[in-house]
This record gives sequence, structure tokens and C-alpha cells, in this order.
Amino acid sequence: MEEYPLQVKELEKCFRKKLGLSSFKALDSISFHLSPGEILGFIGPNGAGKTTAIKCILGLLKPSKGKVTLWGSNPASLEVRRRIGYVPENPDYDDSFTPIEFLTMFSSMRRLEQKKEQMLAILDRVGLSKWGNVRIRSFSKGMRQRVSLALALQSEPDLLIMDEPTGGLDPAARKEFRDIILAERQRGASVFFSSHLLSEVETICDRAVILSSGKMVIEGRLEDLMRTEDHYRITYIISDDEPKELEVEADALQKRIDDLRAEGYSIIAVNPLYRSLEEVFLSATDGGGR
Repeated sequence: MEEYPLQVKELEKCFRKKLGLSSFKALDSISFHLSPGEILGFIGPNGAGKTTAIKCILGLLKPSKGKVTLWGSNPASLEVRRRIGYVPENPDYDDSFTPIEFLTMFSSMRRLEQKKEQMLAILDRVGLSKWGNVRIRSFSKGMRQRVSLALALQSEPDLLIMDEPTGGLDPAARKEFRDIILAERQRGASVFFSSHLLSEVETICDRAVILSSGKMVIEGRLEDLMRTEDHYRITYIISDDEPKELEVEADALQKRIDDLRAEGYSIIAVNPLYRSLEEVFLSATDGGGR
């Protein structure tokens, strides 16, 4: 069985003293993994350590302690790099290039030997079919994000690492990006998805990791994280009437069910109530770091 596409074990990153400032621990013993074909949300307040963690995952920073592996290998290895696609938060491109020129250059670097028709198909997929030969200097931030996504998808990666991929996009474009991400998961790719937009994480992710002040404060399947343990919704009906719903606390649940049955009602369903991911996030991070 193949190793996890991404595994982080007891990861710590400390930055040494500089210019009279004390040393700073950006990451404090965090551990999590990404399973094959999974979309993992990576969230936290500003300054939580997300960017530092992503740089360690990409092999751009060396951990102070702990370990990061991609398929059991060093993130900086050539074999691993060929299998990943990366979408940065703030792409910094030479704006004298066009998207086609970038794709051509990266195709050569990756030894993909792609034809122009294939590159045009990629640009069409990310909404840049009419912009392939336009200098990037005229692009908005959202269009530059589309270029980043095109470059990330070019090699059909097994792992997509995405750092705020929908920054600068309007709602319609964000949906396009979400659809592409879901299609990549359907293709078999695993996705590491860092975003401040909790509604997006809630929509597309299977699990989430929440950081706060460099520590992992919560991790798990979204369904489990969002399900409450102390409130339930009872759906009940009598005769041919429309079903009705009633919310009750856990300690009163059984009594309320018995009362409804005694009154002649039939119980259709009893389900736990769910919080929004925003409520989970604010609770786990003490108000988002305020």
C-alpha cells in the first residue's frame, strides 16, 4: 500500500533570534495526514503558522523538529516534485511573459513535451482561452491566479497544494475553481487546501485541520466537527399532516420523544444539530485570534 500523499509528524519550526528579537516558534509539534483522493482543509487565523507549514510541506523550509513526507519521501526530492502541483497565494511572475510562454517553459522543465493544443486546452479549462498570448502585466490578480492553476494542472499532479487559491476571484470564478478542484479529486488527485473562506472549506473538504498560534487545536472529518452533541432535531408527524420539527437538548431528548408518542405522533427522524464551520473555527481559536 502506498504511503500517505502527505504526512506531518510532530512538526516544529523555530526562527532564531535576529536584530535583537527573541526566537519565535511558528509551529509547535503539529501532526496530521492527507489520505489518497481526499481534500483536506487547512485553516487558522492570521499568524497561526499556515504559511510556514506550507513552506515546510513544499521543502522550502527545513523543520526544526519533526518530519514532513510526501508518499514517504523527502518533499524536496525530484521524484516528489514531479507529482505535485502548487497554487501560491500571491503568484509573482515575470509579467513580460504570456500564459502560453509560461506553459511552454514549464513543459520543457517538466519534460512533458506538450503540444500547443494541449496547453490551449488547459487555458480553456481555467477560463483563459482568449488570453493565452496576452502579456501577464495586463492581468488582474484573479487572472494571475488562473495562470497559477493552469501551471499546477499542467502535469496532471497526484497532489495539489493550494494556498488561498481563490483570492481575488469573484463568486462565479470561485465556483469554477471549486468545480475544478472537485474534478481533480474525481480524477484521483489528493488536495491540500488552505483558505480563509470557511464556506469554501465547508463546501468541498472532507476533513479539516485548524491551527492557532502555531498549534493544531482541532482535526477531523467536517461532519464530526460540525455535529453538536447536546442538541437534536426531532421530525414527527400525525395522520396526513405535514411533518413538523422540534429542537431539544440532549438531556430532554428521550422524554420529549415519549411525550410526542403519547400524544399520538409518529417519530420520523431524530438527528443531531450541526454548527457551521465558522462556529467551529471561532470556538476552537478563541474567536479567531482576536
